[in-house]
Amino acid sequence: MRILYLNHNYRYAGTFYRAMPMAERMVQRGHQVTLLTVSQTLRVRARWCTVNGVRIGELPNWGQNNGGNGYGPLDNLHRIVHALIHRYDIVHMFDHKPNATFAGFGGRLRRARLVADWSDWWGGPGGLNDVKRRLPPVGAFEAWWEVASKRWADGVTTISTVLLERALAIGCKPERVIYLPTGARTDRIQRTDVSQARAELGIPATRLSVGYIGGLSRPALEMIMRALVDMPDVWLTAIGPSVPDVRSLAQSFGIGDRLWQTGFINDDDVSRYLGSIDIACIPMTDTTADRGRLPNKLLDYLAAGRPVIAGPVGDVRAIVEQNGVGLLVNTATECKAAFEKLFGDASLREQMGQTARNVAETIFDWRHLADLLDRFYTDVVTDGI
Repeated sequence: MRILYLNHNYRYAGTFYRAMPMAERMVQRGHQVTLLTVSQTLRVRARWCTVNGVRIGELPNWGQNNGGNGYGPLDNLHRIVHALIHRYDIVHMFDHKPNATFAGFGGRLRRARLVADWSDWWGGPGGLNDVKRRLPPVGAFEAWWEVASKRWADGVTTISTVLLERALAIGCKPERVIYLPTGARTDRIQRTDVSQARAELGIPATRLSVGYIGGLSRPALEMIMRALVDMPDVWLTAIGPSVPDVRSLAQSFGIGDRLWQTGFINDDDVSRYLGSIDIACIPMTDTTADRGRLPNKLLDYLAAGRPVIAGPVGDVRAIVEQNGVGLLVNTATECKAAFEKLFGDASLREQMGQTARNVAETIFDWRHLADLLDRFYTDVVTDGI
């Protein structure tokens, strides 16, 4: 099959890390896959390359953030023209933003079958747009289009069981909806010995460290930092680009001298940095947006074989609780108690770490998930659903 993936984010951000692994696995199964994403650096021109058999188009980012991601006029124009010129069997639209959907419905004119991916809960109270939307009329349009684009697609993939239930609630037929969590990057992230990782990074072997990868919300950061105030031997490792606001917040809690912001890390080096921490953190709040998510960072923690401190929200709660890969916390007090419990019991950390890696290699194995997706595509194309 010829498959087009439309990702609304920048390359190396957000759902790119959901779309790209899917694309790679579809190529391994003999399909021809093109992935369109947004360039981090190119303002008015496009750039093409091929990575692991996937043809990637990095499209102009001029206007990308007007009213929210996905509104770049040159980006949208490139995609619509591409979808009208080229013939695809499947167009997989990664969420509802204009640059992820308008070209898809254009591609339908060339007889492409449309699959809509639902990986975040955007509209309504507590949704992502509720807290981030700068232009209310655009937010109103998106609240409608988020749902309508799923109803009008030929198939729907959901990242969480919460969004699966939502898809069914808005009237999508059960036979054309599939729960498809993102797989863990077990091929790129290994379970690394702490001492080895720290030696390679030049970190003291005896340093105690909790950490996270990517970004966290301010409430989540405040919870972690407040928990660390009276734990003077514990460092906070922030794996990813340095953020001045995180430094300022750490200083306000008096732990600025125990914060390590690594700066941007290449995918090939992620294992070492995750391997250097003792405990991985992903606190969450009980909002609509967080209930609908399955954060990529959780899957990275599982692949790295690190015990997880998480918020008891949505699918994250079920994954942590049912598989015994970490502890659930609601408050800074509970967070501190969880840190103390894990730092005080090395065997428990080891057990949870081993279990986490096993969960990554089984439940979230990309080979199994890609098989499900491949069969779903075949059903969509042959009108089997």
